Amino acid sequence: MPPNGITAINDAKVGGSIVSLLGVVVSLLPPKKTRGTDWVLELAIQDDFTTGAVGSDATIKCRLFRPGPDKFPKNINVGDVALLRDFKLNEWNLRVDAVWTMHSGALIFPASGIPIPALSQAYQVGTQNLQYSATFGTKDPTAQEQMAVIRLKQDASGSVQQVKQYAATQSVAAPARDKLALIKDMVFDRFYDVRVQVVNIYYTTFGTVDLKVTDYTENNLLFRYVDPDDEDYSYQKMEWKGPYGQYTINVLLYGNNATWARDNAAVGEYLFLKNMHAKMSPANKLEGVLHDDRQRPNQIDIRKLMKGSDIDEIVQRRKAYENSRKKKSAFEELQSAPNNPLAKSSKSKKAEKKARQRLHKEQEQREIAEQAEEWEAKRSGNNLNIKAAHPEAKPSTISEIVFNPHLNAQTPRYNEFKLPFINSRHRARVRVVDFFPPEIELFAHASNDPAWDKRAKKKDLNNSTTKTRWEWGFILLVEDAKLPPDTVSEKLRLMVGNDGAQYLLGMDAQNLKTNIQLRTKLEEKLFILWGNLLELKTELRMIGSDMPLPTGDNRLINKPFDACIEEYGHEVRVTEDNPSGYLRLHRLAETRIMG
Repeated sequence: MPPNGITAINDAKVGGSIVSLLGVVVSLLPPKKTRGTDWVLELAIQDDFTTGAVGSDATIKCRLFRPGPDKFPKNINVGDVALLRDFKLNEWNLRVDAVWTMHSGALIFPASGIPIPALSQAYQVGTQNLQYSATFGTKDPTAQEQMAVIRLKQDASGSVQQVKQYAATQSVAAPARDKLALIKDMVFDRFYDVRVQVVNIYYTTFGTVDLKVTDYTENNLLFRYVDPDDEDYSYQKMEWKGPYGQYTINVLLYGNNATWARDNAAVGEYLFLKNMHAKMSPANKLEGVLHDDRQRPNQIDIRKLMKGSDIDEIVQRRKAYENSRKKKSAFEELQSAPNNPLAKSSKSKKAEKKARQRLHKEQEQREIAEQAEEWEAKRSGNNLNIKAAHPEAKPSTISEIVFNPHLNAQTPRYNEFKLPFINSRHRARVRVVDFFPPEIELFAHASNDPAWDKRAKKKDLNNSTTKTRWEWGFILLVEDAKLPPDTVSEKLRLMVGNDGAQYLLGMDAQNLKTNIQLRTKLEEKLFILWGNLLELKTELRMIGSDMPLPTGDNRLINKPFDACIEEYGHEVRVTEDNPSGYLRLHRLAETRIMG
């Protein structure tokens, strides 16, 4: 229970009320200038850690206003305890914040100076005072308030790591009031409202959606998609239809936003994304993220763009982009050249010569790239029948993916913590050593099967009037194609969802239990991928054993191949073993069996 005069944050719900609050600082933004003469300091505090969750209903955002940046309490850090007196509760967009008034006061108790309860007797009797910094004119803390500070610090001691992780996601520069922006104006660690057109959509079986969008403005912080008509273009086998250059931003959607996108978004749609966090991807490129709003869990921050003038602006920029690259390829220039040599001017002759030179260069580059790829594949025994995107990417080993050093991060104040996952992409040379489910006919499932989707009802599966949609879903266990001597192989589970499997197999999912022809075709495709794995696994299961084989057993015969691997986080229930609420997973992407 809070001391007399202090309101529990869970009870601070009535807008307009004047309350005093006590809580641990769980997020903090640096002071910034307001549009008036004051400066504002934004922080969030939490006073209940019994569930272990941070950022829950026991958390409230607070805003302190002072005439200058040096008028706030000194040296505030995440983990300190804040005592805020006489703050006004302000309702805004279904959220209640605590806001400074002319009668308010703030005291900050540094975590390093707060003792454990066993050493608190001197503070209880009033012979010793806790260290603190305060705003001018704030009354000293009472002995009762000091004891409450000591108890709260102790109660929060089991949630230190969660507090650090929460602070890392929240402690970025505050969003500007007018967040509407073009892609060309975006920088890292800001929140923006954007109007865009969908270029591509990638779905996962775990609920997240990966949108690639553009407003046809260019930003050099984005990934550069190489224009195949570029004279300096080196041949790449990338399936990308444009826009080329640095016009497209990748936006990851979670929760309600991902659900909305699955049901409503389509390639070519014009969308409005609200409060999108622009951050740095693992490849040091600009990307966007839309998470659920913790204060408004039902909020959806993505919708279709309906205003004609907003859409027209994007259309006009798209036309300008298309006109800027209406340059004929070398082959097209040669095809359109006049047939009559006498009709050719000196200028056209030079243009034709330049086009021939460029065509020759393009052909030469293709041949060199293809020869290099074939030579490397033959030298390493790589499977030429499997192609992965982004051949220019530096290859990673399974160990480098599993033990990614970027999982270890720091807050802006250099407090270390471990990220639950990283949205990253890798390219690795691997071989398949096992798969799941163990029966090939279970590689496809009905979308209304409650065993796969908890939202489905059992009666839907048996209802003949319900249209059944089939989806792929299976797991490949892979290891490095080449192991260093005297080492144990690291293995990685790769989820293969419906989109990834369609790309891999070039086949749509159907009922494999009844469609024997499709199942036979599937087995033939997978034989290219994993060799005699299916036969060997079936044989071992018949004698009570299973894959993968122990080290040194060479009965599995298959070729390594290059694969694109994506790491992502699957949202799960927060538990003691998984305090972040995310499960780290990997999936196969942009990898195709060509046979």
